[in-house]
Amino acid sequence: MISLKKIYQLSFYVVILLTFLIGGFLQFFIGVSNTGLTLLIVSILLVTYFIYAVIKRKVVFNKILLWSLVYVLVIIFSAIVNKTNFISTIIYLLFPLLPLATFLFCYINYKENYLNPRRIFKIFYLIALIQLPIILIQNNFYEYLIDFNNSNQHVASFDFLFGSFFMKSDHSLGVFILCIITSILLNLRSKRKPVKYPVISVIYLGVTIFFTESNISKLFLCLLLASTIIIPIYQKHKKSLVLKLMAVLFGLFIVLFAYNLRGQEFVKKKLGGVFETQYSIKTSSKQYELGTAKRGQILIVVFNKLDIKWIGEGPYSYFNILTGQFKKTIHFSQLIWTYFDLGLMGIMVVVGFLISILKYLEIDSGPPFYITLLVMLVYAFYTTIFSDVSIMFAIIMIFNRKLIK
Repeated sequence: MISLKKIYQLSFYVVILLTFLIGGFLQFFIGVSNTGLTLLIVSILLVTYFIYAVIKRKVVFNKILLWSLVYVLVIIFSAIVNKTNFISTIIYLLFPLLPLATFLFCYINYKENYLNPRRIFKIFYLIALIQLPIILIQNNFYEYLIDFNNSNQHVASFDFLFGSFFMKSDHSLGVFILCIITSILLNLRSKRKPVKYPVISVIYLGVTIFFTESNISKLFLCLLLASTIIIPIYQKHKKSLVLKLMAVLFGLFIVLFAYNLRGQEFVKKKLGGVFETQYSIKTSSKQYELGTAKRGQILIVVFNKLDIKWIGEGPYSYFNILTGQFKKTIHFSQLIWTYFDLGLMGIMVVVGFLISILKYLEIDSGPPFYITLLVMLVYAFYTTIFSDVSIMFAIIMIFNRKLIK
């Protein structure tokens, strides 16, 4: 009879294969849907956990499970109030179930050690290493490869740089590599370094991020590398008045530099015009009505024009999962979708759920925890993190420092 350890190991490798290595291939060349592939992966994770729970007679009950149950109840309540169709409601449950399934699956190995943590990191590290050559191929052969697109989705050149991840998963790829880099940097002074050449690895992986289309990942990479250099210097000379003065001047320089960037042509091109004009109430409202508003413009409209949504307009009121059509503006965003679908109640639950997941990782309290939370909230503003298997695996498995100790 096959052992529980073998079942877990097999499930792990199948999930890794589908999530990080062939998911995008299956979607692009064969036409497998994102939702269908994600549901398959979640099913594997949950079935593995249920087998474990039955055999071991152990059931996990903690704040993550509690928040996921509250999330489910809010979704059902909003669906009933807004008379949302049954199928959309069931699919929407993916948002609380995917992070929960990922946590439960990772929790098994945390308790049983079926897979050596260092081996897991090595696998993720190798996956990160192969992304650059794949992205370079995607970047240089887009016009040739796009003819093989069977996904029934329009894939622009900037959407094509997803590596071996799911299609249009530039932010997922960015989160994944950032977590690998963070793990390496946190263990630079460790006797058992996670990789043989950490500095070279960080440079190589940093270059990979700069070839992706995830601009927020590029920003966070710069901040991460800067903090790696600045924080040790500050801790060593924190009593120095000169250093404190230099830190203040450097901060002012960054603020002024960022402020002056708003008038540069490449920034205007990116924003579609002058910052003050593009993000005025008038322009934001107009773009929102046309269905072309940027995420920042949507926030301006929400705070200045729309009535407060307490329970939202129902699951998938922002994006119709059954037709693949946006009902508002064309943006993927956990926070924006949640507000329109589930209202302020949903936003509170989503943030609480995210906090419970991050607390499981035992991140140092204080600034490290709040910085990590802020980073994840930014990603939640730009993509749907709770329906992304690669992001959940990244923050639960890779970013856990116990993984490589």
